[in-house]
Amino acid sequence: MSEHPEAIRFVQALDAWLREQPIQDLVPRETLVGLIQEGRDDEALWTDARPRFDRAWAWIEDKVRSEERPLRDVLSAEACERFLDGLERVEPDPDAVRAFLRSPAIEHMLGEVLYHGISEFLRKADFVGRIVNRLPVIGPIRKKIMGVFKEEFEGRLEEQIKGFLGQFSGRAVDRMIEHVLSEQNRAGFSAARRKVGEHVLSRPVKTLIPSGEATGRARDQLWGGLRKAALREEETLLEQAYEDHGADPWSAWAWPLTERSTELLAATLARFLASGNWKLEG
Repeated sequence: MSEHPEAIRFVQALDAWLREQPIQDLVPRETLVGLIQEGRDDEALWTDARPRFDRAWAWIEDKVRSEERPLRDVLSAEACERFLDGLERVEPDPDAVRAFLRSPAIEHMLGEVLYHGISEFLRKADFVGRIVNRLPVIGPIRKKIMGVFKEEFEGRLEEQIKGFLGQFSGRAVDRMIEHVLSEQNRAGFSAARRKVGEHVLSRPVKTLIPSGEATGRARDQLWGGLRKAALREEETLLEQAYEDHGADPWSAWAWPLTERSTELLAATLARFLASGNWKLEG
């Protein structure tokens, strides 16, 4: 038996009434647009809210940075398994893979890796030394010949290698794309993603947080973004959303009140009424 039966009935009746109301009647689109803009233009509101935002951010960051336990010990076993399973099942978007791997930065990086690999192979193979060693010369003459021959050979070879890689890097990237998107390699990449996830879960939580400078930039960017429209043509999108769903009843989108949440709201309402603060002073 509830201690606040009248408040319970009031909350239940209000909830039932609200759930029948169309969204556009509860919050007209023009009113919502005005409220959003009003909030963005209220300098006093944002000036007052910034210190609170910074304190909340600092409190959360401090708690995370002091957490010594690995992430696996912080999350439940079920959450960890869902995380790993999700990494295994996620499939790369082919268009995104192609756009990323075909970027100039990736082609340049691949060219550099190939160039240093070829150069290292040639250095260790020592083709110049093997050729000079077959010449019928000894002593200083052999050393002089080898120096000139090596300088000339490697200089020309470097130009040829770079010229070849300038044309080959694009084809090498295409081979990489084929490899990444190949059906026969899906299992291997899925296992690799799971292994990365296991590594992340094994690390202490505090090591997963970037430097204070990086989190400071993220904090300032987030704060700055709060006042700006998150999407282009925001009002047009709101208009479309109201056109599509404005006539929907609130019940189509709102979570139903549980018995416990109804009791909590009723208890709060009963305390407020008992306080007498709701009475208007004449």
